[in-house]
Amino acid sequence: MKVLHVGAKNYPPAHGGTERVVYNIVNSIDDVDFYILVEWQQQETDRIFVMPEGLGYLAKMKYIHQFAKQHGIDIIHFHNEKYIPMAMLLAIRFKNIVLTVHGVHFRSPKWNMINRSIFWCVDVLGTVFLPRLVFCSEYDEKAFAKYIFFRKTYFINNGTNISPLKQTEQSIEFSDTYIYLGRITPAKNVLRLVDAATSRKIKLHIYGVLDKECQEYCDEVMGKINASDYVEYKGVVPYDQVFQTMIKYKAFLYITIMEGLPLAVLEAASCGMFLILSDIPHHTFLKVPNVKYVDVKDPQIPYPEEIPSGADNRAHILAHFSNKQMGDEYKKIYNSLKTMR
Repeated sequence: MKVLHVGAKNYPPAHGGTERVVYNIVNSIDDVDFYILVEWQQQETDRIFVMPEGLGYLAKMKYIHQFAKQHGIDIIHFHNEKYIPMAMLLAIRFKNIVLTVHGVHFRSPKWNMINRSIFWCVDVLGTVFLPRLVFCSEYDEKAFAKYIFFRKTYFINNGTNISPLKQTEQSIEFSDTYIYLGRITPAKNVLRLVDAATSRKIKLHIYGVLDKECQEYCDEVMGKINASDYVEYKGVVPYDQVFQTMIKYKAFLYITIMEGLPLAVLEAASCGMFLILSDIPHHTFLKVPNVKYVDVKDPQIPYPEEIPSGADNRAHILAHFSNKQMGDEYKKIYNSLKTMR
């Protein structure tokens, strides 16, 4: 079976949850031949290809279809809501299509109300008409299943790489400091995070990529960080250094407004770190044992001396969010499409 993944910006991942999920799917299923069509320029191999620059939406669809035919692809697996209309059109001729929604954008403050309405309509159409549309958030799947009761909806937990490193008292270099690791973008609520840490005089180190599509927001975040005596921006963490960076800090702080299934949270929990999370359903549905939930609009962040151990979180992630579990579920999805062509 040959599966083509479309939607990752790069491979292996430099950053970003979607890229890490694609990487984890590929490496958790042994008996599938994977091809990856990435969006950013990088070195190509016999399995990793770069989408040509400058293609319009329909031209990109034609290219993907021709690529699939040329390489004998059995299943096309898309990884972004923007591909839903394309996937529906392709499904007319290429029946075996899977699309994973990594976070519904109609909830994102990054977009205005018109754009959010469009995203909502697109998600509904995709759920109704695509052969397999998969939500990686149980909350999102249940929300859509309520009014698309006539069609089966699909939910698969994102898996995560389990940290080989456990947080210990010896590993914590910054016992009075929290870590945020994620994209600098409105949906991640970083501006309010900086304000909350500064007002409560809590030290925070922020790691992450600046969202190029939200330059004004990023400039405002960086301005507030530079004016704060408690918050520092530490740049981007290479993928292979995520775990060893996390375990140096007292706790993982993440007060995002919207999510799919937050990989950074799962990774921190797999280290045995205590979590401080916004009280959105996408976080509470994880049922992590060692966590403090805070109001997304008025986060009263606890002080480091109030933070207990997060050691039990590691066992919870091992039991419920492993890459193997995710890979097994996606393989069931792939196998269910075999008879559709």
